[in-house]
Amino acid sequence: MDDESLGCGVLLARHPRKDQAHVLIVTDGSLSPDAPRLDAGAARRLVAQREQEARDALAVLGVPGANIMLFGLPDGSLPAMGARLRAALTGHIQRIAPHSVFVPFRYDRHPDHLAVNRAVCDARRAGDIEANVFEYFVYSQWRLLRTGDVRDYLPSESLHRLQPGTASDTKRRALECHRSQTTCFYPGQLRPVLSPELLDRVCAEPEAFLAYDAALDGRRGLARGRAWVPVAHVIEPVLKRWKDRLRSGAGA
Repeated sequence: MDDESLGCGVLLARHPRKDQAHVLIVTDGSLSPDAPRLDAGAARRLVAQREQEARDALAVLGVPGANIMLFGLPDGSLPAMGARLRAALTGHIQRIAPHSVFVPFRYDRHPDHLAVNRAVCDARRAGDIEANVFEYFVYSQWRLLRTGDVRDYLPSESLHRLQPGTASDTKRRALECHRSQTTCFYPGQLRPVLSPELLDRVCAEPEAFLAYDAALDGRRGLARGRAWVPVAHVIEPVLKRWKDRLRSGAGA
């Protein structure tokens, strides 16, 4: 939830056949925003709110409600699902029989995103999915890379960029539907999950999509930084967690 707008908002807004655009939201969004001592009732309310936010955002982008599927799997559970996740995603994709499938980037920061990427790309490599696969970007800005943007390390011939144009405003309106992410949702929350600065950037810049090639899986799909990018991918989230803890301590 919210990745559909962050990574593919312009793509969906500009899609010429909205009736053929389908969105699958795999997890229930129950761990974001992260609130201390969230009881069961509050957790259910957050899940329901995040689902409604996603539906509202997709309505802004023009995706028919009938084309939205929510698996509702627990946030953070996907890495442990393995073959079950692959079978569930493969079955859904086979029923729709799309021309193209868009999944998070192979070096995304979120473990659930990585699990979705692996499941779909493994199925594509095995021939269980015939559609073209493209990887989209949610976490593209990396402090440990010289240019600060992981997309600069990918082969230009495989990276497709979509200029936002007038769809920038539509993407911004869709993202603003995710109130739980774009506002300080809980008392004591110091900053929203999606800051105004981040929204400004992602709505102004082109959306990028990496064409998946089974022969160029993993680090082989990088144009440069094949040794450093995978290392930075592991280190950077750890450094961010330390930074967030320091900030939380200072705010408290």
